[in-house]
Amino acid sequence: MILSTGVTEVRSHTRSRFAAGASMVLVFVLVLCTSACGGTKPTKAEQVERYGQELRERIAATVTDPRRRDEALQVVDQMQALQQRFNRETSAFVDNYRKLNADYETTRPTLDQLFADYSNRRVAARNEALELHFRLAALSTATEWDAIGKAEAKLYKKVSAAPLPQEHST
Repeated sequence: MILSTGVTEVRSHTRSRFAAGASMVLVFVLVLCTSACGGTKPTKAEQVERYGQELRERIAATVTDPRRRDEALQVVDQMQALQQRFNRETSAFVDNYRKLNADYETTRPTLDQLFADYSNRRVAARNEALELHFRLAALSTATEWDAIGKAEAKLYKKVSAAPLPQEHST
C-alpha cells in the first residue's frame, strides 16, 4: 500500500511538471506567433522617413552653430529625396524585369539594356549618396560627427534591410 501511494504521488508530480512545461511551451509559441504576425515590416520609404527624422533630430540636438545645422538639415532632406527616388527606380526596375521575364518573346539585348540602365542609375545614386555623406561630414565637428555618423549609418542600414513595396508582405 505504501508503495502504490508513493507511485501515485510520483505520477501526480510528473504530470504536474509535464503540464507546467507544456503550458510554458504553449505561452512561448503564442508569444512568437503574436510578435511574428503582429504587423507588417516597414517599407523602404517608411524607413527613410523614420530614420531620416532620427538623423534630423540628432543634428538638431548636436550641431550648435545655426548656419551649419541648417545646411546639415538641408543635406538630410537631399539624402531622403535621393533614397526615395532610388527606391522608386528600383521598384520600377523590378516591375519591368518581371514583365520582361514573363514575356516569352523577350530578347537578351532587351534584358541587357534593362540591367545596364538600372546599373547606371544605381552608380549615379551611389555617387550622389557619397557626395551628400561627405558634405554632411564637412559640416560637422569631430565631436558632432560621432553622433551624426552613427545616425546616418543606422538610416542606411535600416533602409537597406527594408522590403520594396511589392515585397511588402501582410
